[in-house]
Amino acid sequence: MNIMMLTWLAFSFNVLFANPALETLVRREGSISTIIKKNEMTDLLDHHSFDGKYFKIVLKKSNDAISFYDPDKNLVLKAASVYYHLNKSREFWIKAMQYTKIQEMPKITVRLELTNQFDEFGHFANDNRSPQFNNALSIPSGQTPDWVPSERSDRWNNEIWFRPVKKILTKDLGNLGPNPMTVALQALQNPLIDYIQNQFNVRLMEEFFYPSYVNRPLHEDLIRYAGTYALMKLILHGSKYADRLFLDKYYYLDAAFVPEIAYHEFAHIILSDRLEMSHSTPVNEGMADYFAAVQSRTRKIYAKVKGHSNSRYKDREEKKKYSHWDEATRLATSDFTLSVLWDVREALGDTYGDKVVFHARHFLNTKSSTISEGLLKAILYACEEKCEYPRRDKLILYETFSKKGF
Repeated sequence: MNIMMLTWLAFSFNVLFANPALETLVRREGSISTIIKKNEMTDLLDHHSFDGKYFKIVLKKSNDAISFYDPDKNLVLKAASVYYHLNKSREFWIKAMQYTKIQEMPKITVRLELTNQFDEFGHFANDNRSPQFNNALSIPSGQTPDWVPSERSDRWNNEIWFRPVKKILTKDLGNLGPNPMTVALQALQNPLIDYIQNQFNVRLMEEFFYPSYVNRPLHEDLIRYAGTYALMKLILHGSKYADRLFLDKYYYLDAAFVPEIAYHEFAHIILSDRLEMSHSTPVNEGMADYFAAVQSRTRKIYAKVKGHSNSRYKDREEKKKYSHWDEATRLATSDFTLSVLWDVREALGDTYGDKVVFHARHFLNTKSSTISEGLLKAILYACEEKCEYPRRDKLILYETFSKKGF
């Protein structure tokens, strides 16, 4: 009887304190497709809300954790997905990256459906000030200054904000960069122009030195070369208006349902010991993208999530070569910097590549580090300290950077 009672008590204890398993949105292993799958909610402080040791998921400006039993089932799914992926990301940084300082970080509040802008003097900007949708951002810790009225006094640790989704006409988003047709034609343009120039030079040589062997008048060939060049320019110009062939009519992004965005924003917090999370630059965003890609284990990150996001993916193996335009802040969200860092990983191997990229942050300056100057030098400096064979591996990196057009 005593043994049976002890067995029953042990079973009851395990049931009572077992990690609850809730539905979450995840990508299939090695795929960009998504599924709903039950996963354990680890490190919770209670078994009825998303309040954990390391993350607390709240709604908008509330300080109370979202309940498992909230009547809005979509909100619960969103909260469970974010909680699961952030804890998974934290485990990656501890185990794979051996970043023990993460254990000293205070709990991070994660806000869902928040439209307010961030105000470094007051935490939340006024509700009427340009509400934000379709994105996510990491918030540095802070507090309101002494001159702020007591009713607005506030203090906060690092936070992550996920904006609500809102359908916006794609044409209203402004310049989204060249479409795939334009990119392909731009890549073809220079070789074609070089070919026309070479043919023209050969034709002139024939005209002056071997006129008896030429069957056509010079002006006919000039017209043909000029026509080919003009046609190329016309097609290239026209391709810029073919966006509707590659873009959906509407753009929408429920960031909390895209796993890599959770990895990206948490990476910003990890990297913030050197790179300020409030500055969106090609280097800052590329570094966070890199670790999102490492954790996602898929070539394309931020890919569409049916019913929740139709955002364009980023390709970690983007083959584009460097252009000075890649340094523009408005291109901070492009995948070029990600592809440069991924080539470093491919060149050095997974283990050393990740160590070098992570260590490179020590040699970067948030506001002034460019891709071509700051980032490449930082990678080489980091290799000197973290590579297995620095002299050999730096030569490999020089060749890698050359292939990217530097």
